[in-house]
Amino acid sequence: MAESLEHEKVVSLEENHNWFIRKINNYQVITFTLGFLLFYRFIQMLFLYFADKNLFLERFAIDFWFWLFLLPLLYFLQWLLVIWVGSKLPQEKLKQKFYEHPLVTIIFFFMYVYEIPYRLAGRGGGHIVFKIIDAFEIIIYYAFVFFLWWLLICWISNMIIKKQRFQWRWYHKTIEMIFIVTPIIYKLVLGLVSAVLILIILFILLTTVFKYSGRDLNILGF
Repeated sequence: MAESLEHEKVVSLEENHNWFIRKINNYQVITFTLGFLLFYRFIQMLFLYFADKNLFLERFAIDFWFWLFLLPLLYFLQWLLVIWVGSKLPQEKLKQKFYEHPLVTIIFFFMYVYEIPYRLAGRGGGHIVFKIIDAFEIIIYYAFVFFLWWLLICWISNMIIKKQRFQWRWYHKTIEMIFIVTPIIYKLVLGLVSAVLILIILFILLTTVFKYSGRDLNILGF
């Protein structure tokens, strides 16, 4: 009996482990995006803390070591939420939902386009690269928030209106094009901002930690 319970416990742990690995493999872009943003925020917090500890406490009103626990937890919960939504709405099902709710989609699109400039304008100063990464996170964050509200309105609409009345050829072609072009553009932007951040970190390590100068870099061929 004890051996059977132990075997079931081992199988359960393996299934949970396999579930986690399977989700990472199935949602690689989502995982990389949130992992990259977590890494960026972690580096940013380290820089702010060691640059001025008092200013860090004044700005965030929270202990740095608590942030080290809270930050990964927040991004992990976001990851779970996004992959849960993604598992419920595979591409074809999501595309069909866009087809069924053209008016809601158009309204939410213009609301999102109207809202984003105000959100971006509220960000503070800093290096241009950090501004770009902050803008990237704001854009995808509010895109997901608007997407969740869009899903809610679509669900309410399905409860009220049982049959779709609008069938626009141009709208269908636009949705098809968006599903083709958006993933390509997103991956390009994500790869670009990731590469730039890595280059900046390497440059900081070379110049501050390893004490390489411009002359040293020229000798190395950089």
